[in-house]
Amino acid sequence: PCAVKENLDSSTEAARQFAREASVLANLSHPNLPRVTDHFSIPGKGQYLVMDFVDGEDLATKLERSGPLPIEQALHWVMQVADALTYMHSRVPSVLHRDIKPANIRITPAGEATPFGKAMLVDFGLVKIGAPHLKTTVGARAVTPGYAPPEQYGQGSTDQRTDLYALGATLYSLLTNQRPMDGLQRMMGKKMQPVVELNPQIPEQLSKVIERVMSLDAKQRY
Repeated sequence: PCAVKENLDSSTEAARQFAREASVLANLSHPNLPRVTDHFSIPGKGQYLVMDFVDGEDLATKLERSGPLPIEQALHWVMQVADALTYMHSRVPSVLHRDIKPANIRITPAGEATPFGKAMLVDFGLVKIGAPHLKTTVGARAVTPGYAPPEQYGQGSTDQRTDLYALGATLYSLLTNQRPMDGLQRMMGKKMQPVVELNPQIPEQLSKVIERVMSLDAKQRY
């Protein structure tokens, strides 16, 4: 079985971003990332990306069904995504996902070797290639409110810390079943409730880790 992603936007920029996504994914190999096996275009119809079919359900669906996740389970999956990010960010040039959120993390069915199932980071539609020696980098611009840090809006510069903010926001959601406050609202002075206030079972130290990784100033993050 495979999954086929179809892009019907025929604009030049959409086609360019889709080709970028395909070429980036085709060169990635990590157990927590889907493997791309082919990509092609059909003139007058669209562009197509062929990848591994990831069985299971996404974390947004799990949250809707069961509410906040147990700490051990949430950390297990988030650490797997963090491992995939370490791999992506250490590529030359680095690869940024820029749309990490519960809906883009699929959990495979549990098995003997994976009692919790395996977290797979999917949907690289906003992928960006970062080249330190260039003043600008290339990639589509879009945001998911609550998961995108302030620098992802407007003309802000994104880097590896952008993905870390989104991963922290995802963990915030998994432990509270609430979408974090949007970064722009926070920039205007509104205070985001710490995880420990929404879920008293969360250790205060873990709550502080999430607060730091979701710092509005990228320099304050890990």
